[in-house]
Amino acid sequence: MATISEIAKEANVSRTLVSRVLNNKPGVSPENRQRILDVMKKHNYVPNGLARALVLQKTMTIGVVMDDLCNDFFFDLISGLQDTGEAHDYNMLFCSGRKDIATRMKYVDYFAQGRTDGIIAYGSNREDEELFRSIAAKSVNCVLIEGSLDGCKINQILLDNFHGAYTATEHLIKQGHRNIIHITNDMNYDVSLERLNGFVQAMHDYRIPLGPDSIIYADCFEQTACQQMRRLIAEGKKPDACFVGADKPAYGVLRAAMEAGLSIPNDLAVIGFDDDTPESRDIVFPGLSTMRQPLYEMGKAGVELLLDAIANPGREAQTRTFEAELILRDTCR
Repeated sequence: MATISEIAKEANVSRTLVSRVLNNKPGVSPENRQRILDVMKKHNYVPNGLARALVLQKTMTIGVVMDDLCNDFFFDLISGLQDTGEAHDYNMLFCSGRKDIATRMKYVDYFAQGRTDGIIAYGSNREDEELFRSIAAKSVNCVLIEGSLDGCKINQILLDNFHGAYTATEHLIKQGHRNIIHITNDMNYDVSLERLNGFVQAMHDYRIPLGPDSIIYADCFEQTACQQMRRLIAEGKKPDACFVGADKPAYGVLRAAMEAGLSIPNDLAVIGFDDDTPESRDIVFPGLSTMRQPLYEMGKAGVELLLDAIANPGREAQTRTFEAELILRDTCR
């Protein structure tokens, strides 16, 4: 492959002008720029990325640490991250931790050793605190999406889970429901606690007392919520409405209700959270009402916040908060 010196000689310009073209800097006439580009194309010239990074003191790469890149729920988030990064001429380097903290720590170490200009991490599991503190310590330029750190100022993209849960519960109340229960998502996640608190606050504000079965603890799986709802129905404790902390367990609630011959939403109204898809493929579910997360916009904002931090070293950490949107479908009037 041709060298910069050879490109400069054939184009009859200096190495400095070739370098300016490579780094998209001013100070090159249109004629010289085009001649240099033509010679590069002729020789299939590919600039040395490491050398360019040393000159610019930038890798033009962002590292993204996530738990799962194959979950279709995250596709909009990933698209928002990738589209925005590429629009600013950044390469996006994604890695999947596969729910293993040691694997994610390994990727953070890799990214932080000068291979990226910044790191974006997604997650709100309480076990992620060690990971987040490691990112904050090793990389000045970092953004957490849905993650937070007590006592540590760090750039964050957050969803107002409390307000989203409040909105869902309030809608059920305004529809005339009073025997409303909340089935939680996995309580190892901060977002699950925030959604639980939003439900409790709405019930309190509308003076609807909570009973011993008003809050049912489940996890993020359809089967667990299905079993819990089957138990309530068998014990004669059927609610008339249910706000579920995530969509996958919400589909479990629907499965149990449909097995019991309940009419949706006449006998049981259901609102989930996330705008996600069911795990089961052996049953046709009614359209689930839900609180939709603006994941694409959150990914876009995450990259923009990181690039702003890169461009303005030393500025204070910032937080941008998004709202979930109530989407009404077949499971709620």
